[in-house]
Amino acid sequence: MKRIIYNLTALVFACVYLGSCSDEEVIGAQSLSVASFYPTIVMEGIEVTVTGTALETVNEVVFPGGVTTGEITKIDERTLKVITPAGVSEVESALVLKSENVEVASRQTIREAKPTFLSYQFTEKDGAMTGTGMTINGKDLLLVEDVVFILGDNSLTIHALEMTRKSNTAIKLTLPQDTPVGEAVQVTISFKNGAEMALPAIDIQKGSGGGSWVQQEVPIYSEEPVDVGSWANSLQIAATAFADAKLDDLIRVYISDCGDNAQGSLKNGSTWAGLLPELEYFDIIGMADIGYYEQTVTEEILSQLQESGLIVSGQNYVIQKVSLFTSVWVAGGDEELTDPITPQTIMLNDFEEHDGHNSSWDHSWSDAEATEFPVDDKGNVYLHLVKPLDGWLLNCNHQDIGTISGIENYVIKFDLKIDTGTMGASEAAMQIVLADKWLWIGPGLFPETTDGKWITVSRNISDLSADLVGDLEIGMLNNGLYGDKIPQGLCIDNLRLDPKK
Repeated sequence: MKRIIYNLTALVFACVYLGSCSDEEVIGAQSLSVASFYPTIVMEGIEVTVTGTALETVNEVVFPGGVTTGEITKIDERTLKVITPAGVSEVESALVLKSENVEVASRQTIREAKPTFLSYQFTEKDGAMTGTGMTINGKDLLLVEDVVFILGDNSLTIHALEMTRKSNTAIKLTLPQDTPVGEAVQVTISFKNGAEMALPAIDIQKGSGGGSWVQQEVPIYSEEPVDVGSWANSLQIAATAFADAKLDDLIRVYISDCGDNAQGSLKNGSTWAGLLPELEYFDIIGMADIGYYEQTVTEEILSQLQESGLIVSGQNYVIQKVSLFTSVWVAGGDEELTDPITPQTIMLNDFEEHDGHNSSWDHSWSDAEATEFPVDDKGNVYLHLVKPLDGWLLNCNHQDIGTISGIENYVIKFDLKIDTGTMGASEAAMQIVLADKWLWIGPGLFPETTDGKWITVSRNISDLSADLVGDLEIGMLNNGLYGDKIPQGLCIDNLRLDPKK
């Protein structure tokens, strides 16, 4: 009897032990899951990228309408790519992944795209004209790859990367000077899978001039700094901030106080998954010296930003500001692209001999030999930087400006021309000095190029400092531009204040 009891006891312990081992193996294994996928509207033949866990086990993907495919490329356990089969439903539903014994559905939905044309819009009242902008309005345009203009044997193709902006409902572009000109120019859009759709023909006129691309920094977060701690805090930016973003724009996160093992993170504002798998977390220690990290906007990223917004997080650093660097087409041919000087303009720094201003006073305090003062064919005197500079670019404190009421309702501006071939202008870390108040901007005040033209750079006072409100006594206090790593080849004129429009 005792032997039987002992044997039963041993059997019980053995069962418990074996059961425990089995449980540990299940707990330690990654289960199949879907974190995100792109794109969320598809056409036959379009590749869909899926991120999640245990994706190496997937052997079948089910699209809306019950259409299945096994045409899968497994990148690793966290990423796979699948080709969209024919017959996907227009009614959105989850994407379903199947392995041998497990089936999971995504939180996102996916559907068949049905591209539709609605209307044209033109920036000129006379209609389509070379050197000016136009918009194609419609539905499900996200997968458009090219817009083609055809007149007889003459054709011109504008690729996605050359479009001013592309979203699911609108394609904005600028008609180049070599666009076919005439009546009934055919317009065709082609998609990523090779499909084409003819749009209504348009009449295109020859414009009077061309234009140029001007890079602009658009702050999308410039409020209180955010200390992310150890993945404890994050910054969420709404999708509306990216409404005008386009392919090849640049997201820049300005950072400070980088600690040990500092990591950045750029995530989907809805799913909290990385905008790309490699953006879920990444080291930023090496970026502490330049003061920012940045990411180019790809088509996959653009769709997520405009649908869900952005989450900036990570560990062991402080978020100071987030900006979007975008290129804007400015029409104008040979005309200069500067804002006018009006009777309401308050001039802070100029180089002509008037009102106490002149080039012998208003040059760099840091290195006068770094500047020269050419005179253009209109008799205008401007500052030209002839060698790299760290310090004062220009300054003025010898004319009584007086007191300005409602300073928060003003814009500070200056005119800028960058010599062709100049490198590194956008990297100059700049500050604007107004009435002895130092307003930090950092890199991005200057664009990388102005295509050899004069442009106007402007910043709202209210965006630069929340403390600048009410009356500001400028008097004969210092006004100017100060910075580091300023390259030679910059031309500056007319530092001024204008009422905000």
